[in-house]
Amino acid sequence: MKIPQINSLHLNCAVDYAFKSGKRVLKEAKKCVNHAGSKSRKALATAVFVSGSLTLQNANKSSAIVQRLDRDIFVRTSMYLSNRTMKVPVIKSAKDVLLSDNRYENFDKDINTRFNKLLLSRKAGKNPLNNKAGVFFEKADKYEVNPVLLMSIAMTESARGTSKASIIKNNIGGIMGRRGLRRFEKVDDCIDVMAQTISNHHNKRNINTLEELAYSGKYCDKSVADKWIKHVMFYVKKLS
Repeated sequence: MKIPQINSLHLNCAVDYAFKSGKRVLKEAKKCVNHAGSKSRKALATAVFVSGSLTLQNANKSSAIVQRLDRDIFVRTSMYLSNRTMKVPVIKSAKDVLLSDNRYENFDKDINTRFNKLLLSRKAGKNPLNNKAGVFFEKADKYEVNPVLLMSIAMTESARGTSKASIIKNNIGGIMGRRGLRRFEKVDDCIDVMAQTISNHHNKRNINTLEELAYSGKYCDKSVADKWIKHVMFYVKKLS
């Protein structure tokens, strides 16, 4: 399991509390773990695991402590983290593409390179999407949505960054306004609206997958849902 970085002060506090009243603190931490955001949840769970480990290593009667601890806290939290950090489901269809998916939490240069290679007219930075992978990850993190899905939708809606809307209006996501396609001052602004839109569909309308998004008619017309899914999935697989 990949251990996320956490604040040393938080870890010290967790260790201190675990020594004083392990079972009570762990129960309260379990509640926080369930209600925290994805990154906060991982950080808090890591602190709990480490503090519990230190408690057992330093206590003279470790076996007695183990018996008193509510093992269910460790088991369920461990399973939760394992499912999200180790057992990554294989993407085979639009049903597997989640609107909110933290498997793509960390941005790296490799995905930026693969993203740029998919673009058309990349020379001299003419393509509005060139080197924008980092922005997609930034906005995805802000709204807790899937960055690869955002990039794939942008690729589809902008014809790999060559459509008139993407070049003239900086609209790379097919974002509509009252008078048709919206105009944005910067591409980054459009990406922000895309991420916010996906987040709203997920959190307010309970739309969880790419398939549900397409057939809901909330992002593309239902009449072209099959074709839209096919194009988006092509890029999802290339970038995953």
